[in-house]
Amino acid sequence: MNIALEHTGKLQIENNLNDPIFEVMEHIEYRQIVTPEDFESISQLRSRAFDSHTIYSRKLNGDAVDDSDRWPGVRVFGMYYDGELVSTLRIAHVTPENPDCQAVRIFPEVLKPLLEQGQAFIDPSRFAVDEELSREVPGLALLTLRIAFMATAHFKVNACLGLVTVDHVPFYRRVFRSTVIAGPKQCKGFAVPLVLFASPLREGEICQRYPLFYSTERERKMLFDTPAMQMPPLTVLPTAKIAMLAA
Repeated sequence: MNIALEHTGKLQIENNLNDPIFEVMEHIEYRQIVTPEDFESISQLRSRAFDSHTIYSRKLNGDAVDDSDRWPGVRVFGMYYDGELVSTLRIAHVTPENPDCQAVRIFPEVLKPLLEQGQAFIDPSRFAVDEELSREVPGLALLTLRIAFMATAHFKVNACLGLVTVDHVPFYRRVFRSTVIAGPKQCKGFAVPLVLFASPLREGEICQRYPLFYSTERERKMLFDTPAMQMPPLTVLPTAKIAMLAA
């Protein structure tokens, strides 16, 4: 991915449009997970991803969907490449009125006081990617995290949170300028210690460096303002190229 900043806007746009990530985007669709069949596919994908890396203290063995996927303020998304499910991310919009999410349950001593002060967050979790395809198709992980980036902008929260393993901290610092605010902590149900990071929205800076994170307001509304049980679920196409040219 080309992340070099050029001296003129014109040259920067020309280089960005040649970024291979935009070719991949032509094959990408996002969809909110609604149907039992789609949740079963998500469960299988999560299990393959998490069990192969021993993230949880027990093997999930295909049983990777639970009540936390249906908490108030929580939505589960799938990303599709040429119509095939390749990744998934769960998004929780966490507010003082709706404080329940995975990050708050694991780090209540840090997050509850912030919520009591009126702060709000996006908490992305259950991030899983088809590893076999990700070795062949560049950028699938970033294109999935793009959902959390868009949610942070759409809901105008104070920061995007993240529970990650220690070895993933450099990636989030580099891409999102994230700051570790708690941990490492050995958490119940997990096989490895977790840290909690916070990423305040730096939309202009990050989109310049990584243009795949550009999006239109329409794309964000279709993803996050659509009723949770919309049937059939909307298929949403990435608008990064359109938004970048309009910036």
